[in-house]
Amino acid sequence: MRAAIEAMKLAYLALAEGRAVAPQRQVIPMGFDAVTLLMGGCVPGAGLAAKIVSVVPGNAERGRPVISGLVVALDEITGEPVAILDGTFLTSWRTGAAAGAATDLLARKDARQAALLGCGAQAPAQLLALDTTRELEVVRLFNRTRARAEALAETMAAKVRASLEVADTVGEAVRSADIVTCVTSSTEPLFPGGLLSPGAHLNAMGSFTLGMRELDEVVVGRSRVFIDSLEAALAEAGELVAAERAGATSRADWIEIGRVVAGTAEGRRSPDEITLFKSVGQAAQDVLAASRVVEGAQPAGLGVVVEL
Repeated sequence: MRAAIEAMKLAYLALAEGRAVAPQRQVIPMGFDAVTLLMGGCVPGAGLAAKIVSVVPGNAERGRPVISGLVVALDEITGEPVAILDGTFLTSWRTGAAAGAATDLLARKDARQAALLGCGAQAPAQLLALDTTRELEVVRLFNRTRARAEALAETMAAKVRASLEVADTVGEAVRSADIVTCVTSSTEPLFPGGLLSPGAHLNAMGSFTLGMRELDEVVVGRSRVFIDSLEAALAEAGELVAAERAGATSRADWIEIGRVVAGTAEGRRSPDEITLFKSVGQAAQDVLAASRVVEGAQPAGLGVVVEL
């Protein structure tokens, strides 16, 4: 996870410096809130990749993955396919690492308590990222279905340093938390913005359409807002767009997090400042994640070689 977090910082740096070629992703509606997303990008010197991923909330009831897909890594010079990777895992891992990168850059160094809202398929990577970036004493888990939070706590207890506790309510999880990570597909804000403690850092990682909102305009208005990409945020960050319409924030004040990596923008400015990282995902993240996996797999003899 530490290596993945550093790779995400490089992806954001490439975006901020204009070196990444990552067109806005295409969204194919499938009905019943399900979508298929087409993404692709190139980071010169780092890699070239394309991804197709489907998000089907109804799959939870079918016992199937809500998020599934494939990533194809390509030769940056010839364009030939180099590897086919599990897009389900890679999406989860790089999304967790993206939150980890933001937490590393923006959360208070003395953060000791965290909350994770949403305990679905992406939660394990998010939990590992939190545990990697700060020496946490406790992470409180909340999920609408308590059994999922309990299952996550049982599965991950031996894999993280922090103590894991299942919260009965969102308020119990969020109140007094130094770091809050949201990873849900909610269309309604998860908690009243006034619950967030001064000095908290917030990662909003779940929503990716204008119709989805994990946060209300109160918490957005209280926060200094960081994003992965302004173009992507305006097209897909429902909570930010809604908060701007309500007059609680302005796109002119949003900061692309790659500028913090580059040193051209400040990160956290005071212990009491609330920082918010809103991510909708960028193809540059998939490019860096895929290239690191392929680089590591080849010398280790991992994977299966096939003739196409």
